[in-house]
Amino acid sequence: MITIEEALRIAIEAHEGQKDLDGNPVILHPMIVAIAGRNREEQIAGLLHDVVEDSGITFEELIRRGVDENIVDALRLLTHDKDKMAYEEYVEQIASSGNDIAIHVKYNDLSHNLQRGRAGGHWSIVAKHEKALSIIEPLVKQI
Repeated sequence: MITIEEALRIAIEAHEGQKDLDGNPVILHPMIVAIAGRNREEQIAGLLHDVVEDSGITFEELIRRGVDENIVDALRLLTHDKDKMAYEEYVEQIASSGNDIAIHVKYNDLSHNLQRGRAGGHWSIVAKHEKALSIIEPLVKQI
């Protein structure tokens, strides 16, 4: 079973040198998503939610490194393959999954992305994330 500290090390490795739209280190985003998690699983998934999508690390490697299977299942849902699925379909898939970890991490991810988008004036991204949040937020209130 992986610790939060080990997950943080994986996230730092995966996002080494990456910058966001505003020039900030990418690692700050997964750290904020993780801090918003309600429990260990959500915190680890928060740290790792962009790792497979944005680096060469695979789900199989995460399993070899000790990431719990239930967390990897959530990460599979949270990883958006832009070539295979439109963004709204991806969000709907998370929403319909019933996976509490994925739903809560996506909520925390969208909440932070909206904050960053508004602060940076990235209005097309804000609109996309507001629509996604309208799908996810009602589920968070039910769980």
